[in-house]
Amino acid sequence: MRPEKKAPSVELNEEEKSVLAIVTKAEKIALADLKTQSGLSNKKWDKTIKGLTKNNLASVNKTEEGLFVELA
Repeated sequence: MRPEKKAPSVELNEEEKSVLAIVTKAEKIALADLKTQSGLSNKKWDKTIKGLTKNNLASVNKTEEGLFVELA
């Protein structure tokens, strides 16, 4: 028998966990609103959102209304 394939585990830091929790609750949220709610500095915000998009947990989408973050 073949061994079961395990889903790759992703290690998230505290900032990524808190931002992901906000996105999960809202499902789709404006990027500016999410940044304000997270309360992170510009450098931490940039690192956090890049980490979430790199791990395919969230995606940033540009629409006619503006930039939105939603679950991937």
